[in-house]
Amino acid sequence: MPFHPNRIAVILLALGLLCACGHPPADDASNSADSQKLPFDRQPQSTGISPSQSLIPSSTKLPEGTPIPVRLQSALSSASSHAGDTFSAIIDEPVVIDGQTLVPRDTSANGRVLEAKASAGSRGSSSGSSTGNSLGSSLEPGYLRIVLVSLEIGGRTVMIETSSIFAKGGPREERSPATGMVAGGSQKDIVLGKDRRLNFRLAQTVDLQ
Repeated sequence: MPFHPNRIAVILLALGLLCACGHPPADDASNSADSQKLPFDRQPQSTGISPSQSLIPSSTKLPEGTPIPVRLQSALSSASSHAGDTFSAIIDEPVVIDGQTLVPRDTSANGRVLEAKASAGSRGSSSGSSTGNSLGSSLEPGYLRIVLVSLEIGGRTVMIETSSIFAKGGPREERSPATGMVAGGSQKDIVLGKDRRLNFRLAQTVDLQ
């Protein structure tokens, strides 16, 4: 039986509609493809904080309480030092944090005298003093209080705050030439000699950057 022209037109129209429905829009196809990508294949977001960065420990900070071992480069004495005087030292052992050396051995360090007092004897007790005065003077030994104030790292001066070290003189034993007996003498000054090892501790966290 011959087809009617109108019937042929209807069939072609139906086929055209079927073809159009079988191909999704280009935008939908790209969105579908992107949804199949793994998270690390997608483009990074312009905002937000990387969680991995917040978990990486800082390698430039010395925490509060970190020991700072030093060796004096010049002698200190309560007989000659005054509050405000400075002194030099070097790091005696590397300062290591989380397996990383942040302050190498022999790094230069600087300190300050906070308090200094000479012993009564070095202040010049006269030989004509009364017995009472001499007895009172023997109760006044010399003392020093010192701290570290900076480190020289990478050509820069890094300011630090540390615990203080207090050193005090003690009684000097004197042997009588006539009897050979040992008796307590006058109090003496405290002397911290060159190359004396001292151990300070940081009073506050320090960023070395």
